[in-house]
This record gives sequence, C-alpha cells and structure tokens, in this order.
Amino acid sequence: GPLHAADVARELGMRTVIVPDAPGVFSAIGMLFADLRHDFVRTWFVRLDQASFDELERRYVEMETEGHGAIATASVAPQAVIVKRAADMRYVGQEHAVTVDLPLPLFAAKDRAGIKRCFDAMHELRYGTSAPDERAEIVSLRTTVTGVMSKPPRTTIKSGDARPVVSALAGARAVYFREAGGFVQTPTYARAALLAGNRVAGPALIEEHASTTVLGPGDALEVDQFGDLVIAVAGRR
Repeated sequence: GPLHAADVARELGMRTVIVPDAPGVFSAIGMLFADLRHDFVRTWFVRLDQASFDELERRYVEMETEGHGAIATASVAPQAVIVKRAADMRYVGQEHAVTVDLPLPLFAAKDRAGIKRCFDAMHELRYGTSAPDERAEIVSLRTTVTGVMSKPPRTTIKSGDARPVVSALAGARAVYFREAGGFVQTPTYARAALLAGNRVAGPALIEEHASTTVLGPGDALEVDQFGDLVIAVAGRR
C-alpha cells in the first residue's frame, strides 16, 4: 500500500495520505479487533400505514434473538451487545427500495410518522428528492446485532525535532521517478527510528518490516504523535 499510496493519491487529486503503523498487516490487525457483527434480513411486503407494530416487533425480535444466540456461541466475550434496526422501504409504485436506519425509540413509541420521516430523509439524501405526502411501503426488515469488542489502546511515541536523528538515516539508493526524469539518489530512513515531529522531504524512502513508503519529489512527510506517517502529496489538483 504505502509503496504506491502517494502516486495513487496524486492521480486522484487527494491532498493527504496517512500511513499507519505496520501497514503490511494493518487489515489483519483490524480483523483481530473487529466487532462481532451479525446481519439479518427478512422479506415482508406491507404498506407502512397498514403495518402492525406488534407484528413488526415480533419479526425484529425473532432476528435479534438469533443474533444474540450467535454472539453467545463465540469463543470471546464482547464488552456489550448493540442492536440496530433498519428497513428497506420505497414509495408505493416504486421498483427500487432504499435501506433506512430506524432508531429503536420509534418502535417503543409506535411512531409510524417518525418512520416515514426517516424514509423521506433517506430518499432525499439518496436521490435528491422526496415525497412526504406519498404513501410508503416496507419491502424487508433488517437487524444488526453487534458484540462490541475491546480495542487496543493507541500509544504515543517519543517526540523529536523536525530533523530526524542521524541514526534514522539508513543510507541512500538510486530510485526512478518519472516526474524527475530518471533515477535520483534517494535517502532511506528506518521508520522505527523516526520520532514524533520529524519531517522528511521527498524524494525519500521510509523502510519498515514488510513495507516501504515512497515519497516522490515534492512530497512532504511528518510523523504524528502516534507514529503515523502523514504525507502532504505534491502536485495535487
């Protein structure tokens, strides 16, 4: 990722790239600390003004009970279990539906008008228009049951000056940069030796286990308090 991140950002006109610690295994770390999420959906065609809240509650609770059971069988215990409800809805006569998040208090209050307002707002957001006076219908019900897992604490690194310490410089090598018209003798830094507040001007290489970050000519990097590499991309539109 970091090998090409600045060039991809430049192509897209993005201004900033953030390279986290250990980017080579970043997705794996995220997987290990991801919440236990179970999504359920049940088809139920019914006009909103004809939908029974008792029947709505029964159908949602059925899915949520299944979700709680799935989380209970996991090999790890979550800190908390969160339930969210949604529905696929459309105006009567439409073909396509939109998924609408529905806060739980709407069901406790049996607030049919509130559900309609949520749908109108989502339709407005999705299509740029809504029809508050038109009738709506439910296509399917959705429930997400999430077991919230504990997250690793974010640790800070030592602070330094704008100029990296001499020991962070790991040498130099010839690197081809198209925008420079050929090979450029490029300094290489050891990421583990960089301190918060250190700045590096491109072209440069930042090396670490399993990954290398490339700064092109004109790119500028600063290390933040968490050790992230924050790159200001040159040549952005």
